[in-house]
Amino acid sequence: MTHALARLLTACLILASLAAPAPSSAQGVGTAGAGARGDIVVIGNRRIETATVISYLALEPGEPVTAQALNASVRRLFDTGLFSDADITVDGGQLVVRVEENPSINRIAFEGNGQISNEQLLAAITSRPRRPFTRSRAEADAQVISSIYRQLGRYGTTVEPVIIALPDNRVDLVFEIDESPVTGVNSIAFVGNEVFSDYRLRRVIETSESGIFSALISSDIYDPARLEFDKELLRDFYLSRGHADFTVLSAVAELSPKRDGFFITFTIEEGPVYAFGEQSVSTTNPALDPAAFEALIDGEPGDTYDASVVERNIDRMVFLAGQQGFAFTRVIPRAIRDPEGLTIGVVYELIEGERVYVERIEIEGNTRTLDRVIRRQFRIAEGDAFNSRELDEARRRIRALGFFSQVEVTTEPGATDDRSTIRVKVEERSTGSISFGAGFSSSDGVVGEVSVTERNFLGRGQFVRARAVISGDRQLVDLTFREPAFLDRDLNTGFTFYVRQDDRSDESSFEETNVGFEPSVSFPTSEFGRLELRYRISDDEIRDVRDDASEFIKVDEGNALTSSLGYTYSYDRRNDPLEPTQGYLLRFGQDFAGVGGDAQYVRTTALARAFTSFFDEDVIASVEVEAGNITTFGDDLRITDRFFLGGDQFRGFERDGIGPRDQTTDDALGGNNFAVARAEVSFPLGLPEEFGIYGGVFSDVGTIWGLDSTTVGGTTVDDDPKLRATVGASLFWETGFGPLRLNFAYPVVDEEGDKDEFFRFTVGTRF
Repeated sequence: MTHALARLLTACLILASLAAPAPSSAQGVGTAGAGARGDIVVIGNRRIETATVISYLALEPGEPVTAQALNASVRRLFDTGLFSDADITVDGGQLVVRVEENPSINRIAFEGNGQISNEQLLAAITSRPRRPFTRSRAEADAQVISSIYRQLGRYGTTVEPVIIALPDNRVDLVFEIDESPVTGVNSIAFVGNEVFSDYRLRRVIETSESGIFSALISSDIYDPARLEFDKELLRDFYLSRGHADFTVLSAVAELSPKRDGFFITFTIEEGPVYAFGEQSVSTTNPALDPAAFEALIDGEPGDTYDASVVERNIDRMVFLAGQQGFAFTRVIPRAIRDPEGLTIGVVYELIEGERVYVERIEIEGNTRTLDRVIRRQFRIAEGDAFNSRELDEARRRIRALGFFSQVEVTTEPGATDDRSTIRVKVEERSTGSISFGAGFSSSDGVVGEVSVTERNFLGRGQFVRARAVISGDRQLVDLTFREPAFLDRDLNTGFTFYVRQDDRSDESSFEETNVGFEPSVSFPTSEFGRLELRYRISDDEIRDVRDDASEFIKVDEGNALTSSLGYTYSYDRRNDPLEPTQGYLLRFGQDFAGVGGDAQYVRTTALARAFTSFFDEDVIASVEVEAGNITTFGDDLRITDRFFLGGDQFRGFERDGIGPRDQTTDDALGGNNFAVARAEVSFPLGLPEEFGIYGGVFSDVGTIWGLDSTTVGGTTVDDDPKLRATVGASLFWETGFGPLRLNFAYPVVDEEGDKDEFFRFTVGTRF
């Protein structure tokens, strides 16, 4: 306040002095008169030219000098960032400008930064060598550096700008950085959930708690953008299960006092469960037949209300209207709620929307990812009819790519009233990784893995992975490439090149080496159907056959070239591809070997799997039926082409533990046919949820049978179909490695020579 009064008093004195008669001539710019600008003297400038200082003043030659002009001049001098102090006084009719220059930056250094290079940090800040230093700019740069570390999940990092004074009014600017470890998520809690447990809801969201193995595998990093996405996932989860009134009241992340992790709390309101009421279609367009659109409706009265079903109905209707020539038709679902009966009827109103077209789709922030990778997530293009629902879906698809930490899709008016511009803003994240893994299973022993993965290769959205896996009996080296949108269409293409070695001495007295190349392409055939086409060429070697091996195996020793074409059709109606609780999956495939090469056969496999749940999805049940047949139309099949059962495929028996077997040498020979049914139920054990431990029971029933020849070299093998059955229990443990599974199984029906297995330890999903 005192400084401001002094400035005001100075300005008044200057005005008073300028009001006196001026000399007849002046040496300043322009002519001095009463109240006009006279000579200007600049004092204190060392590096900055006098003319440059004068140019910053808000005073024009011949113009009256006012208090506002003087105050504006002082402000302008400070705003340049060149001066640490500035003042204007009058001396004998002259304006005297006194300045104190800011020091210049000699060099900029960073200390303590091990995670981010000097070049990256220097590019992010605004301070530069040979430019004036200001404390405010240095503090702002420190905040920028801190924000970069927060994007990497290191929220505890501190940045302090330090000044080292040098001769000639110069300074060195040093940013001292104290990097913190990755800030994980200590706990995730839910408030207001009564129907679904905290444990169930944690499986819905993308954010997860840091586990005891996070330091070895990958830390669960707190990400504010992911938290917003989690709110959407929770909403979708509840709306697909009848909770039409569900609301996320808040999602709060609190940093722990030690700044080593976040405590995340979701406060929600579930609301009651609704069922579908009557659904119908209305339209004011006489050219649209409501009956044709009502035939597209899913969701019978009495079924649990599912918002995703409503969305799917809308998509079908919009598509049908477009096929009939009404591209601007909008489908507005009008919900009719019955709070007493807890039903929601839906009237789909077909409305002719405004004729607005997409003028441009502009993309910002993608410094590495190509524009077309983002553009192909839109089902509309420049010139198409504008569709606001499609924007929401496109934003979800872009977010699901996993290439960006933030995604924002907005609209702006176009050049004319019937044009709209779509603007996409993204913030890229790292998509490459080098991982080292270690594990153990009862079948393979210690397992080690090294892989280099890039999920956005060259910014084209392509997946590339080089991997090496080594275990006691198996070694694998492979290179995988996937293009998810060949020709910018829904064509998933790619290939895998592999070298695989498998020591099967314990089961069948030989070792196997495969060197192969498998290109493939897959595409949708319907809303829920997908078809994969593939080709395989591989050199398959049976080697190191033991002297006491079965004659059935000795005749197969050596190399054989396999060249086959194949396909697999899948029809997937599961509610979640990773952790399904409802729905079913059907799969059918065939491979035709004999397109060149040595092997000649047709291999056919089929699978059907269904899921359901009870007690608010805490108890999940699945039933699965799988079968296969391989038929040769040339020489007898080699042992490596046949089917084998046991291990994870038939719990309660060792790997290759059932089926035709040479009783003399105890070698498993496999079979040309198999059929197996599996049933399983998983459920909580009542332990604290933070343990992540739950249980299950299962039963497997099936058989494997059939050989091309039952007698070789005087040895005869029984290849009849004989039923086996097992029952067992499972213990699941959610860890940083993934779900660990311990199976305890007992064969209730087996055959002489079968290899029973009571305990099996694996790493895998719940189903």
